[in-house]
Amino acid sequence: MICDRDFFKPFDQRVWKEAITLKNTGYDIHIITPHSNSYTKEIDGLVVHCVSKSNIPGVTALKILNCALKGNYDLFHCHEIDPLLYSIILKFLTGKKIIWDCHEDYPSLISTKIRLNGDVTSKPGLEWLISLIIRIGLLNISAIITVVPPLVKRYKRIKPTFLIPNFPKSELFNQKCYSNDVKNIYLNRKVIVYQGGIKAGRGLGKLLLAVEIIIQKIPNVLFVVVGGEIEDSGWNNQVKTFLNKNKNNLLITGWVEHANVAPYLVHADVGVVLNRATHYNNLIGLPNKLYEYMACGLPVVASNMPQMANVIKKHECGILVDPENETNIAEAILKILYNQNTYNEKKKKELNWEMCEKSLKKIYLELLKK
Repeated sequence: MICDRDFFKPFDQRVWKEAITLKNTGYDIHIITPHSNSYTKEIDGLVVHCVSKSNIPGVTALKILNCALKGNYDLFHCHEIDPLLYSIILKFLTGKKIIWDCHEDYPSLISTKIRLNGDVTSKPGLEWLISLIIRIGLLNISAIITVVPPLVKRYKRIKPTFLIPNFPKSELFNQKCYSNDVKNIYLNRKVIVYQGGIKAGRGLGKLLLAVEIIIQKIPNVLFVVVGGEIEDSGWNNQVKTFLNKNKNNLLITGWVEHANVAPYLVHADVGVVLNRATHYNNLIGLPNKLYEYMACGLPVVASNMPQMANVIKKHECGILVDPENETNIAEAILKILYNQNTYNEKKKKELNWEMCEKSLKKIYLELLKK
């Protein structure tokens, strides 16, 4: 498996889940990743080749290609955009089968810039160029794996394409991931949780303002930011005032190991996932935190965007909102907090990684037997 970014920082859960599944099936799995230093280590039975990153354009890519070519591998599994480009050389020099693992809609993601004040700038010419580059890269691909139905629909016209969502591993995220320490922190409080960091420009200032509205209704409510920080810079005066005067209503954990996140969700009352409709990648996105909230039995307040709406409606697990409207967000969170029993009764079957393993194994079996 070839990574586009550092496998360790932040830890790439998708690469790890796929690699562990295949290792447990009997495959010898090696991961090649850009990293701060070059070394090889074994983790959970996986061999990880770290390749030192260079500031000189193209040097890191050459190092990764050199490492890949030394391995005498039977198949290359390329994650994200840069390794798709590496596949052109790998196919030419080795003739091996190649899987492209597409995590995002890269044309819209790369061509869109979101400023700290929330303004969005897009470059249609760059979006067209990235689309063309992907088309060229796909000429060398044997199969595509991706995360959301719209990307399956787009790419299946070009190559065999399969849906493998980013469901969490059930051993890490389930409704029995209790912690007395977290339970005591939350004791006698209504708890809203947001997983990940909060930055200006992403529209999450609206979430903070929604929390301020909720505090007026429930003065001891606790807003938990788990696994990240609320960045200091870029906020307008209204958000700055909120952060300064409501510190007793905030718990900011900073970095938390992924294996230790679930208790913060299990003992909470509502989880929030808010994407702005800034570009197509956000419109079709299904963030990992959505599935992790659901796996922990947590009711969700989510942006009313097509793919998230499909999941929320199908599993009756939350409320859809306008992510640009703090009053709408606050009302939805309060509705769940005031009707906790109703939403607890609607907890549905967990969506977990084990549901995806059969598809991944079948793809590998079909490619490697040909």
